[in-house]
Amino acid sequence: MGADSPTDPLAELFDEYREWYLELAEEHGALPRSISGVTRNGEQFVYLLDDLELHHMARNKYLRFVLEEFDAVAYVYGGIDLRGDSDTVEVAEVLNIVAADAQRYLSGDWRVTRGEDGRVANLAHMETCRGDDPAEHPGSWFLTGSVRFSETEKTRFAALWNEAKSGVMFRERGGEG
Repeated sequence: MGADSPTDPLAELFDEYREWYLELAEEHGALPRSISGVTRNGEQFVYLLDDLELHHMARNKYLRFVLEEFDAVAYVYGGIDLRGDSDTVEVAEVLNIVAADAQRYLSGDWRVTRGEDGRVANLAHMETCRGDDPAEHPGSWFLTGSVRFSETEKTRFAALWNEAKSGVMFRERGGEG
C-alpha cells in the first residue's frame, strides 16, 4: 500500500508502521501491540503495549488519554486480532494497522502465518481501506473527541502513563504542518 502522495503525513506514518511490522516479523518473528502518537511539531512516541494489563475497553480509553496528554494530532496503532469466519469455522490471526487523525484514517490487514516454532513466518496483505470519518471506523476514533474522562480515570491514567514513559521510545520526526 503506497501513500496517497509522497507528502501525505498520515499515509507516511501508516507506511512507516507497516514497514516496521514487516521488519519485526522477519527479524524477530513477533508482532507486538503498539501505538505511536505524533504532535503538530513532529515529536513522536512509540509505546509497546503487550505488558499493559488493562481490559481492552480500559486500554482503549487509556490510550486516548495518552494521546491527549502527548498533544497528538495523528497516531498509528498496530496489533494482532483474532478473526473468525462462521462459514468456514476458521479462526485467523490478523495484523491490523490503523493510522488516523481527527478527520481521516487508513487501515490495513495482514493475515499472519506462523511456523512450527510459533514465530511469524509470513504476513499476507488482505486489504487496506481509508475513509474521512474516523468516528465511524472502529479502531480509528482515538482523536475524534468522543471520549471523556472522570477525575478518577485521569488520576489513574496519569499514574500509568508516568510509570510507562521510561520504556516508551521518543523521537523527533520533523513538523507535520
